[in-house]
Amino acid sequence: MRVLIAEDDPALASFVRKGLEAEHYAVDVTHDGEQAKAMATELDYDLFMLDLNLPRMDGVAILRHLRPRKPSMPILVLTSRNRVEDRVQCLDLGANLFPIRSFRLGSVRSCEEVICLRLRY
Repeated sequence: MRVLIAEDDPALASFVRKGLEAEHYAVDVTHDGEQAKAMATELDYDLFMLDLNLPRMDGVAILRHLRPRKPSMPILVLTSRNRVEDRVQCLDLGANLFPIRSFRLGSVRSCEEVICLRLRY
């Protein structure tokens, strides 16, 4: 499984990357919104983990751009934004899941599995 992580916090991105790689996932990481948009558009990923607070292009703009072009790519939003309006907006734009930021790596893997199962059926 190939995962793209777009996260502006290098420590968090590294933590998630290491955990997923330990589970034998292939993981690419970017800390920049423009680069995340390009990578997600041009390459094939089984899961896109997207932060909303990225430099140069925020996650909402990436969702708007990406969802019409990659309708079946699973997108899991990981962000410190906790307003209901942000959650609703992202889900309306096509995000598959918007879990609360304070998570354990096991819960991220569970979310990935749920998304992948939903897309298969």
